[in-house]
Amino acid sequence: MHNPRGSNNRLNERSANRANGDRLFDSQNNNRGGYNKGDAGVNGFVTYAQQYDMIHYMSDPNWKTNNKKSILGIEWTNQHGCGGNELGDPWKLNCELIIQYSCYSENSAFDKTRADCTMECFIPTTANPTCVNEGCPIVEMDEAPCLAAGYKWLPARYFDEYNCPHKCTPTGGGSTRQADNAASIDECTAVAGTWNNFSSNPTLWRIRDGLTTDRQGYTNPATNALDPQDDFDRKDGNDNPNLALHESWEFYDSCYRREANRGLFVADQNLQTNSLGYTSAVFTRQNPNNNRRGYECPEERDYYPYWHPSPWKDVVIMTDRLDLCTFYQTESQNVKGKSMCFNTPTCNNCIRYNNQAQCTTNGGLWKTIPGYNLDPPECIQAPWSRVNHLGNGRHGQPLSYNWTLPYIPAEGTQRCAVRLRYNISTDDYDAWRVNASFNNNNGAGIKSPVRQNPNVDIGAANQALQLAINTAQFGRTFQDRSHAFRLVPRPGTSATGTRTAVTGNNRPADFFANCSTLYNLNVRGKRGNIVQTFPAVEYDFYPNQLHISTDDCVHVQWTGSNTHNNGNPAGDGQAGDAGEGTEGTDRHNFVEMSANFDSSFPLPQEQFSMLLNISDAYDPRNIYDTVDKSCKACQCTGLTGTARTNCLQACWVQTQENWSLRMATVGYYDSFDCPASTNALATAGTQLNNLLNNAVASYAGGVFKFPAGVFHYMCTRNNNFSNRDQKGKLLVKQA
Repeated sequence: MHNPRGSNNRLNERSANRANGDRLFDSQNNNRGGYNKGDAGVNGFVTYAQQYDMIHYMSDPNWKTNNKKSILGIEWTNQHGCGGNELGDPWKLNCELIIQYSCYSENSAFDKTRADCTMECFIPTTANPTCVNEGCPIVEMDEAPCLAAGYKWLPARYFDEYNCPHKCTPTGGGSTRQADNAASIDECTAVAGTWNNFSSNPTLWRIRDGLTTDRQGYTNPATNALDPQDDFDRKDGNDNPNLALHESWEFYDSCYRREANRGLFVADQNLQTNSLGYTSAVFTRQNPNNNRRGYECPEERDYYPYWHPSPWKDVVIMTDRLDLCTFYQTESQNVKGKSMCFNTPTCNNCIRYNNQAQCTTNGGLWKTIPGYNLDPPECIQAPWSRVNHLGNGRHGQPLSYNWTLPYIPAEGTQRCAVRLRYNISTDDYDAWRVNASFNNNNGAGIKSPVRQNPNVDIGAANQALQLAINTAQFGRTFQDRSHAFRLVPRPGTSATGTRTAVTGNNRPADFFANCSTLYNLNVRGKRGNIVQTFPAVEYDFYPNQLHISTDDCVHVQWTGSNTHNNGNPAGDGQAGDAGEGTEGTDRHNFVEMSANFDSSFPLPQEQFSMLLNISDAYDPRNIYDTVDKSCKACQCTGLTGTARTNCLQACWVQTQENWSLRMATVGYYDSFDCPASTNALATAGTQLNNLLNNAVASYAGGVFKFPAGVFHYMCTRNNNFSNRDQKGKLLVKQA
């Protein structure tokens, strides 16, 4: 995945190869793939504060009726090909591409002990506004943020005290039995106990990229230690705040303890057993030995649609079987609840059972967790790509999908990740018809339709030839995931602060109220030439051609790493980081060029027609408005009538010039000479390096409304014959 930047389990390696393919998820991809996490400054990050999370704005709350949506382009390459359909364009290859996302509110700390395991937070729906009856989606929040979001705080129906890791330690004369029965802070305090918190940072976000390339820990459960207090102790010793996290510890633990779906086709693979003595959902045909990757559940990863609850929400299914779209959409957890077995006072491992009959027979509680109350995912024809070719699609264009970013009500800024899964099979067997009855069983005389490295008879006497078939990969799921990014609500009418605007509509909400569609214009690729970066790509703007109207807005933003040295070990490729500037560093800027792609030179600023003619702008970081308002041309207080109109116009001209300077210098200079500047061009002590070496690697940029016209722009640094020239084109029609 090239935009948003797919990690392929990379973090900040200086080598061409990733350090740990098991860090977060099972990609099945080459060790050389992926991009490092972005740096916020000029050096490689050491702390979370030094990492850069891309900022993307949600669609408007009413985007379905007013069309004020936000678009994030997703681009990828897939090696083994895809596309075509059985009727009009048949291929031996069958495939699905599925894009999903997972988000958690930045306003809640999820990686801590719940304060009250007897209560849960429910999201009201139109059909069930009080959530008194079942059917409301649940969200992981404690009482205060739950109520602040306008949700319902009610007695737990799913992850209650028997399914919630917690621990109350007896102190001050309290008994162990009383402490063990306490399921909340209040109950623990009432029996003279101490409510335990996890050792990890209690305010650390669920979705995080980590600070080292190590994998999260997991202690296998023992048969005599399966109570919530035991679960607390295991998680407390496993979940490390300095390591990456997408799925929760609890999600993997339930996967490890839940029996595998034994109705699945596994060919001749021998699935192993867990520490409790049975084959669970961490063992699949593709992963028969449970090579653990982060807290990902292998069964959930390998199969779609999954039959138990998942933290991933569906965006789109791209398939060569459009006749299956109704099935995919109705089975999506966006719209359909998913069931599982929950523990009870008399059965502390009933999460083992994957069906209702065994669950209830053994004393468990079979419950259906409501769906996410979202629209069904889009289902479309998979784009065609050539087999064994990590490149563009049929018409020479990158494989891509325009994602309409969701509006997530009430919970504020979200921390999110995108997951793209790519499943392939071939016509050597019918993947939709085989099941466990086709699994190889020599004792019963059943031969799997595909077997490991079989010898085949070609008709020659006493001569067999061996085929290279790995049944763990015959029908295979690949995957990539983005680094963590922030999904931010558009500022509403209650947002505080003002901004510089020629129209006088100077509230943040005024800007977004006048945006029709908001597009994200980013940068893909990493440092190096085409051989050194492969299977990642070289630098380019994404999208490098964008068609919009004067009513639309564009958020120009990029991220880069200071550790893309692409050194050894380089695996099966070439080491090296050909390019300009300091070794290992990604740098970008945004400068207008002449009216075609033939030129390799930027225009002088006085000839700019794009940024010097923007009709409005918004600063995502809210740091430039104070600077702009301090400019000499912006001292309009007390003026009225024509004098005020002229002053506002002059102020806006100065603001346009400041923005053109910021985008060209990556924010190194925040203005030409405004008094409130922290680093004005006219007074800067240290000048910007002409190769941007002392500029930051990542830049939040700005959100702009452009005038009608055709504009070309470039990055001045990444423009030599060892690297693809980094240029883009913006076509703006009058609304």
